[in-house]
Amino acid sequence: MFKKFYDVIVIGGGASGMFTAGCAAAKGADTLLLEKTNQLGKKLSITGKGRCNLTNVGEVNDFIESYGKNGKFLYRAFTNFFNQDLIAFFNRYGVRTKVERGGRIFPVTDNSESIVNALRNYLKENKVTLGLNLQVKEIIVDDNKTDGNNKVIGIKIGESKEIIETDKVVLATGGLSYPKTGSTGDGYRMAKKLGHSIVSLTPALVPLETKEDFVKDLQGLSLKNVSGIAFADGRKICGGFGEMLFTHFGLSGPIILKMSALVVKHLNKNEEVIIAINFKPALDKKKLTDRLFRETKNFGLKSVNNVIKNFLPRKLVPVFLKLANISSDKKFKQITHQEKEKIINLLTNFSLKITKSRPIEEAIITRGGISLKEINPYTMESKKIKGLYFCGEIIDLDGKTGGYNLQLAFSTAYLAAQSVVSS
Repeated sequence: MFKKFYDVIVIGGGASGMFTAGCAAAKGADTLLLEKTNQLGKKLSITGKGRCNLTNVGEVNDFIESYGKNGKFLYRAFTNFFNQDLIAFFNRYGVRTKVERGGRIFPVTDNSESIVNALRNYLKENKVTLGLNLQVKEIIVDDNKTDGNNKVIGIKIGESKEIIETDKVVLATGGLSYPKTGSTGDGYRMAKKLGHSIVSLTPALVPLETKEDFVKDLQGLSLKNVSGIAFADGRKICGGFGEMLFTHFGLSGPIILKMSALVVKHLNKNEEVIIAINFKPALDKKKLTDRLFRETKNFGLKSVNNVIKNFLPRKLVPVFLKLANISSDKKFKQITHQEKEKIINLLTNFSLKITKSRPIEEAIITRGGISLKEINPYTMESKKIKGLYFCGEIIDLDGKTGGYNLQLAFSTAYLAAQSVVSS
């Protein structure tokens, strides 16, 4: 089925794996791409709710900052291949792009299949050998200790004892999120068997569950232009502004996903985490008080229920008034000073206790992975095994929402491909 030897074998047919294989082949390497499922780009197909937020218009330093303290690792990868390079690449394959709020870049088709098809065409054009429904069981290493220079010599597929020979393997198997797409942690196991350290794997960009049951009554309610602040044992740990979503179990949406990795970190320390939502971040307490005064003057004979609808979405009003302990049919002019204070407090500090995140299988990205201390940032090659390279989500890097994680995947893939060919 396959030849005895390939210049490069790429394990994993996601975004980073496809791009690595295509780039390596384009540079002249005889390349084999192996994917354990029956389809390339399964996770990529559902990225960004099926629209695929490819990258962002931000500068390099904006990107580096988005990955936290580990971001500096990516300077070389971004120097070699960055957002405008990625846009130009997909333009060459017929995919036009557009910029949306927050600098996010999407294909104009609003369909991630445009991206997947472009990558498939790239592989076909450069004659990459493809193997689907094939799970790599082992990366074979010549562990001759005489010179201390352990190196890749091939791989084994499934139960076969036959070795497909190569001296370059790129591990691009992704994380643990969305296991139905093939991300089940195989790469971590293979890397660990070869002596690599795996930084603790936790969900990032993941919805959060709350203690409060009333969220079930708000399921599906999406809010725009709100702010959220997360507190751990009373200390502010992070915040965000933009869109959020109530679900049957708690909270989701961009600002919640952005905060989730830090929230999970503090939950794992058994700290109490509260997220406070400000429904009116553009108004300070004085402006809200003044507006309530005007509402009392102009609509005092209306029920509280009808007046509060001027401040909040209709679906949220019953829950809001119940928490404020104010009768919905009470005349607005009859509410007391203390009740107005409750309204202002709930509008600006609607607090929910976070009990846990959703499972890692539901996370957009996995936090943790192959330790960066064991990867050469100039080549993406292992510092432990000669000829073994890593790219994409399998490494210990994750960014905020907005296209940063896919750019990471493509940039590290390009650097890995460049390195395997030049070496």
